[in-house]
Amino acid sequence: MRYNVAKRTPTTLLDDFFNDDFYFPRTNYGSQIDVYQQNNKYVVEIDLPGFKREEIDIQFNNDVLTIKADHKEEEVNENKKYYYRSRKVSSFMRQIRFNGIDSGLIQAGFNEGVLKVELPIKEVNEVVNRIEIK
Repeated sequence: MRYNVAKRTPTTLLDDFFNDDFYFPRTNYGSQIDVYQQNNKYVVEIDLPGFKREEIDIQFNNDVLTIKADHKEEEVNENKKYYYRSRKVSSFMRQIRFNGIDSGLIQAGFNEGVLKVELPIKEVNEVVNRIEIK
């Protein structure tokens, strides 16, 4: 199968500057995530630089942890003439499935741009039922 890839030619010097990987390296924003098990809980750590605590929404429903963050700058400054603006709106969403979580004990903290969610694993008390042979 053949793919046709068309390369866009920069139309101005500013386009050329802002599309240069040397000055503005391409990043996979919001993908810095660690998930690990520590003691009797899972821990999820996500880098969310530029977001405020009140812009982050965390939900746990049907064994799925959903983390959403939306940031919008409403600053209006008539004295500025923007040539390039990429910080006005940013959003992030990630969903991770977990099994055996005690959803009533989930805790989250946000410090210096890092969100940390702790998901306690349910304690399973296996009851051995002795079956009588007849």
